[in-house]
Amino acid sequence: MSVISTVTMPKWGMEMVEGEIAEWHVSEGDTIAAGDDLVDVETSKIVNTVSAPVGGVVWRLLASAGEVIAVGRVLAVIAPADTPAEAIEQYLAAQAAPVQSSVQKTANKAPEPAPAAKAQEPPATVAPPAAVSATLSGTEDDSGVAATPVARRVAREQGINLTKVSASGRHGRVTLADIEAALQAAGRQLDKRYAGARPELGPVRDDSAVPATPVARRLARELGVNLQDCRASGRHGRVSKFDVESAAARASGSGHKTTAAEAAQPSAVETRALSGMRRTIAARLQASKREAPHFRVQVDVEVDALQAVREQLNRQYREAKVSLNDLLVKACACALVAEPEVNIQFDGETVQQFTDADIAVAVALEEGLITPIVRAANRKGVLAISNEIRDLATRAKLGTLRPEEFQGGSFSVSNLGMYGVDRFDAIINSPQGAILAVGAAGQRPVVRHGELAVATVMTLSLSSDHRIIDGALAARFLSALRGFLENPATMLA
Repeated sequence: MSVISTVTMPKWGMEMVEGEIAEWHVSEGDTIAAGDDLVDVETSKIVNTVSAPVGGVVWRLLASAGEVIAVGRVLAVIAPADTPAEAIEQYLAAQAAPVQSSVQKTANKAPEPAPAAKAQEPPATVAPPAAVSATLSGTEDDSGVAATPVARRVAREQGINLTKVSASGRHGRVTLADIEAALQAAGRQLDKRYAGARPELGPVRDDSAVPATPVARRLARELGVNLQDCRASGRHGRVSKFDVESAAARASGSGHKTTAAEAAQPSAVETRALSGMRRTIAARLQASKREAPHFRVQVDVEVDALQAVREQLNRQYREAKVSLNDLLVKACACALVAEPEVNIQFDGETVQQFTDADIAVAVALEEGLITPIVRAANRKGVLAISNEIRDLATRAKLGTLRPEEFQGGSFSVSNLGMYGVDRFDAIINSPQGAILAVGAAGQRPVVRHGELAVATVMTLSLSSDHRIIDGALAARFLSALRGFLENPATMLA
């Protein structure tokens, strides 16, 4: 009897409940080997690839790109080539899984209008907005309908109410392809002048060989952007999500001049749903702010000696690119060892005090932020910490971090100094007990031995959970941290 295997939505981390299909690497009927890449899955934090558990033929793909699938649901069915189709159907029925393949789903769609019916309209003629009012326009307010900028502009110019258009884009957005399909269903054609907004309406150019991230490739399909029209600013010369959005913005604005009537109208407002990452960030920070009574203590630290050490390390080691933030992480690790009661997690009932300092470092992404963790930073040298942070930050921006690399941690560091921010307050990354907010280092007047002098100073703000960290403990931690930063030899010994 043939062995039938299923691939289900994996659970990467305790908090994962669903994942979004980013891109399939196989099609139904493909023959694959165990370990081959099957599908990229995007979670609230990362994009990971699901590999084939066994070899065989891909008999069914039960999810499409852009679908959000719950953990544990079947994504694909793999079986030997000689497996009867009836056995596959019986297996899926027994598993209580959807039995329609992507091919069957396509077959079940409403039929397209017959060619003869379409022939009644001149193919190059576009109906004016009034002509489509009966089926596609209306008085309903469509400002709350999620739509791409191009689709919203075309709908406005053609007199189409977006509530009349079925959405197929990511997060339920109406795309230009949806506008075109709605017009075709009404017996009309999309004006050729919009071909610039969606290149595939013109001559089709194969962009499958263009290096791009899975998210960028999917977004390009939704927005109708050819990847050959995008600049590649991502790592290893890949087209990124930002590159696709920029190309779509350029295309939507090309060849269109603003009339006096349009200038008098209020600016269009795009409504979009929160991404999975943004929803997770919102839920976690809201819970932290609500449940943890935050209090803050600040201290100014002179970092001239620290900068001198940084410059010396970078001169001595060619492979080194040590930053002030790398040295800060090392200093925090030393301070956490000196004041271990800050090196904790608290779930509301139980305090876990850690022996090693697992420090989470905030990294800004296009859709939010993520906090990859430098494990046991107190046991590592500055060069090792610097290389690890750079590697974690790079993979965080590519969406390839493993769950264990950004979940947990006993303390967090958030640095906005590179943006010129002097000081700010950070929200605790629960269940941790504290987070350090780091401002910009700049020259300020200081008093030394009764005389004015100039020093490079940065402001550090420690946000602590008052349920488990008192003011005196927070002050002792900041005092220890300042000691390590102003006398860096003590933490490098």
